[in-house]
Amino acid sequence: MIFGALAEGFGLLTIVPLLSIAGGGGDPRLLRLAPWAGSWSLDQRFLIVLALFVTAMGLRSVLLFARDVLLARLSTDYEASLRLRAAATLASRGWPFVSRIGQGGMQSLLLSDVPRASEAVRYLQNMAAGGAMLVVALTITFLLSAKLTLVALAFLMAAVLMSFRIARRGVRSGFAISEAMDAAAGSGHRLHAGLKSALAQGTVGAFLDEYRSSLQRTASESSGFIRHYSGARYWSTAGMAIAAAVLLLVGVRALALPFPVLVTSLVLFARMSTPAQSLQSSWVLAASCAPAFAAIERRLGKLQQTHPSSSSAPPLVWRRLEIEEVTFEHQPERGVRGFSLAIENGEWVGIRGASGAGKTTLLDLVVGLLSPQQGKLSVDGCPLAEVLDRWQATIAYAGQEGVVFSDSVRGNLLAEGVAASDSDLWDALGTVGLADRVRAFPNGLDQDVGDRGSQLSGGERQRLVLARALLRKPSLLILDEATAALDAEGEARLLDRLRSLDPRPAALVVAHRESTLSHCDSVISTQHGKVSAAQSFS
Repeated sequence: MIFGALAEGFGLLTIVPLLSIAGGGGDPRLLRLAPWAGSWSLDQRFLIVLALFVTAMGLRSVLLFARDVLLARLSTDYEASLRLRAAATLASRGWPFVSRIGQGGMQSLLLSDVPRASEAVRYLQNMAAGGAMLVVALTITFLLSAKLTLVALAFLMAAVLMSFRIARRGVRSGFAISEAMDAAAGSGHRLHAGLKSALAQGTVGAFLDEYRSSLQRTASESSGFIRHYSGARYWSTAGMAIAAAVLLLVGVRALALPFPVLVTSLVLFARMSTPAQSLQSSWVLAASCAPAFAAIERRLGKLQQTHPSSSSAPPLVWRRLEIEEVTFEHQPERGVRGFSLAIENGEWVGIRGASGAGKTTLLDLVVGLLSPQQGKLSVDGCPLAEVLDRWQATIAYAGQEGVVFSDSVRGNLLAEGVAASDSDLWDALGTVGLADRVRAFPNGLDQDVGDRGSQLSGGERQRLVLARALLRKPSLLILDEATAALDAEGEARLLDRLRSLDPRPAALVVAHRESTLSHCDSVISTQHGKVSAAQSFS
């Protein structure tokens, strides 16, 4: 920034001797600085100074190009870093924290708050660039005429004072826009989630009315700020024109500056108008985007400065998981209380119970998403917390609403970073009974499955999620209603194949259907936070 501004300033400074030489009088200051030039003719001096001007301005172009490329890279790298740190911080807060934020909150965080915070930083970068050019230009004009520069500084200070008021308005608008965008994101998420049932019931109008209201609020806040900001810019442009006229009047009438000095000073002042306006505009826009940082902090607290590296902990080789008098209650009778259970590697345990009876809480405790409020979990006598990374490396989790990505079959199977060959992929698909369906696709493994697997049936989506889980080679398989979309016959064949795996993983199977639980070695029941002792299923 500084070198580019210096190159431009030096180039513009050569206008003084160029004009003086062009006027036929030479330039005594040039001769004082370079006495050897006294033996040159006026034409030689003119051509040499002109060459210096062209060189300086060419160097300026190269430096400013490098500056712009660097600023663009810094801006994009910063946004990527901010997104990654926000996601890492979100993950580090744990599952209870993540579940409270919800999908709408995550969308607002990653699609609204983070981009607007990054915009604020980009505007600060523009301020730095404009400020550097302004300081160098003022320094050069001060060398030409200190008094005229002081007059220009007075106008700049007046513009700064006006900018304070506009920036405060920008901050207020920024907070209002953040709140409005948050509400719009929530309405948009509800619209997307409920659109199918709304179309079926003919109630789309209610969803659209709510979404329209939130969008109108966002648009109103944004347009109000733009109107205020645009008015300030137009007044600033008019102020620049008045300042130029005053400077010309002062330079001619009050200071009687030599023509070359006056013209060069005015050119420099004219060049200052662009960075000055950029400085003011960037300041106001940065102020309007800065509240996004407050929104991020409100959601996540202090961000992690680094993101965790991918876990490379080797899977734990285990024989026995013990749950001893474990209690975790979200609220009275919501969770589990005083629960004990032992699971051997390879054993299948079924879990039945009504919705809200504590089944999911139990699973979350076993996989380490929750820490018990009382009691303890241990693996082969070692506290679970001490071997959690290695324990989680043994687990594959498949739920009723398992995530299918808008990607190919291959992309979905490899989404969790497992290294697997095509042969491994086909083996997993064969185990879950999906291989023939995928072979029938025109593109096979590379067939796109549509938005969230829309090109697959509900049962096929569950089979695909299970295939992805099996590629982890788990020794503990969590099946949370993971086969609920299958018919009884298809489910029975699938569960038989899973139990026939060698080595056979242990499994915790949450289900409502007795036919599903019949494949388990034992079954426990949850009700009002209480968990029954495991009983053999027959």
